[in-house]
Amino acid sequence: MKVDLKKVKKALIIRHKAIGDIILVTAFIRALKKALPEAEIDMVVEPMGIEVLRGNPYLTRMVIYEKNRLKKAPLGVKIRDTVAFYAGLAERKYDIVFDLWGNLRTALMSFLTGARWRIGFNFRGRKYFYNVVVRPDQPPKYNAFYHMDLLKAIGIPDDGGKTDFYLEDADIKYADNFYSSINVKSRDTLFGLNGAGTWITKRWPEYKFAQLADIIIRSFKDKKIIIVWGPGEKPMAEKILSLIKEDKKDVFLAPQTTLKQLGAVLQRLDAFVSNDGAPNHLATALDVPSVTVFGPTNYRSWVPSGNSRHLEVHSTMACAPCDRMQCPTAIECMNGIDPEEVFSRMKALPGIF
Repeated sequence: MKVDLKKVKKALIIRHKAIGDIILVTAFIRALKKALPEAEIDMVVEPMGIEVLRGNPYLTRMVIYEKNRLKKAPLGVKIRDTVAFYAGLAERKYDIVFDLWGNLRTALMSFLTGARWRIGFNFRGRKYFYNVVVRPDQPPKYNAFYHMDLLKAIGIPDDGGKTDFYLEDADIKYADNFYSSINVKSRDTLFGLNGAGTWITKRWPEYKFAQLADIIIRSFKDKKIIIVWGPGEKPMAEKILSLIKEDKKDVFLAPQTTLKQLGAVLQRLDAFVSNDGAPNHLATALDVPSVTVFGPTNYRSWVPSGNSRHLEVHSTMACAPCDRMQCPTAIECMNGIDPEEVFSRMKALPGIF
């Protein structure tokens, strides 16, 4: 079915969860808005996505999908609020809908909007809910470009793979106050470490991060190392700190932050080392020089190719990448990555030496 872009006044994007994934979709949002500058662009997100998209000038509104609340709600409330949510989508009278998540629930969501054009990938079963069906690329490529195939299918070019994250003055001030509190000087090189990961298999061990911190401490006279953490992750950060053997006078835990405040803390860094997850995508969006450590996930999908400011270290084991959340071999892919190898990649970042 051919899409008449001149008739598109309201568009909806469905990509409702996972902070890192939503960050990666911001390149799609920007490309769509540049192609349809007069159209309203809305996006379905769960509450976790609000901070990611707040302040994005290419987005008209967020449509909040409270899936977790509805799962726990009494049956009557669940039915009432679910019906209200889908009725609200239909009332918006979208002209076009893009399903970037592509499971059965979001395919049905796309269908129930009643939009004239419903665009999604030709995944088994779900493709019948769309009337513009696109075959996805098979080779791995940077995920910011993956969904652009839906745009290209209707004649909209991509706008590059740069992702967007917008900070607010209060967040920048929060970060400035933190750096002032730890007496950061203009001559200091600022390093950030993130040992967290949503899957246990994606976590480079805490002792490896501590060994990397030891190398940094020995290699730089004027430096500060910031160990960042999110909800439920402070014990991980504290463990990294406790395992450092060199003098820790220049090593600090980041303060508790919102996502925007974390972005402001990261923005000041000269180099950031992270596992694969939301913080490394945040660093990429803010163009903070970074090295991401990969084991079970494919680095080609999650780091922009050919960008000297965003590098990676990945396992060379035959079983990697496997995309498995549980490992039968004690996560050897991550355990086998040496801190000296990660530090070598850090030295390749611009401006570090």
